[in-house]
Amino acid sequence: NCMNLKYRQEEKIRDALIDSVKQLCQVYWGPSEALCHQMLGPSFLVPFDTIASWKETSWMADLMGLQNILDGFSETAPLLDYLEQGYVRLFVNAKGGIAAPLYASCYDDDDGSPQLMGRAAVGMQKMLQDLGIAISDDVGEPPDHLAIELEVLYYLLTRHAVSDQSNDLTDASNFASASIIPWVRIFYGRLKSEGHCRFYPLITAVLLSVLNAVVEMHKSCATHR
Repeated sequence: NCMNLKYRQEEKIRDALIDSVKQLCQVYWGPSEALCHQMLGPSFLVPFDTIASWKETSWMADLMGLQNILDGFSETAPLLDYLEQGYVRLFVNAKGGIAAPLYASCYDDDDGSPQLMGRAAVGMQKMLQDLGIAISDDVGEPPDHLAIELEVLYYLLTRHAVSDQSNDLTDASNFASASIIPWVRIFYGRLKSEGHCRFYPLITAVLLSVLNAVVEMHKSCATHR
């Protein structure tokens, strides 16, 4: 049955999107031994490959670039060291300023003075309240941190998987397209030319492709329901 096949493919892509967003959350929270162990295993890039083969061949090159980097490591300790140095220098603290802050508010520059806890943070705080999601006290990050936005996207996608309600997928798609994609495009632009730690520009290119795939998935489901 053609519709059954279509539905099974949708489920497979949705599951791959959920797994991809979960892994991207971990990446932007920062490197850990557990994450590096997972990256060196056989399945880290599988969900990304699944989505890429569904929709968009242009990011296969980014995935191959990531695979090449990971193939250069056989143990977690050197990979952790490589990722930690890159993460701190690009996102946390560097001489002359960091390349790309991980907070959406830093890209709210209508008035020319982007700042922490700006409009994006206020909007995210409200969204978290509306969804009944509380940020644990030990997180210590503003609500517009990229990893928190991805946690919310993960929540919306998993809610759709459980309920199969189309409005949950609509919420996920709208959140990706209106709140995350616009600033992550600028964020990626600032990382693109990074030469020392290519992992982060490549994974951010993949992040953009995953976000676009969430929007495409919603369009695809909407056209035949």
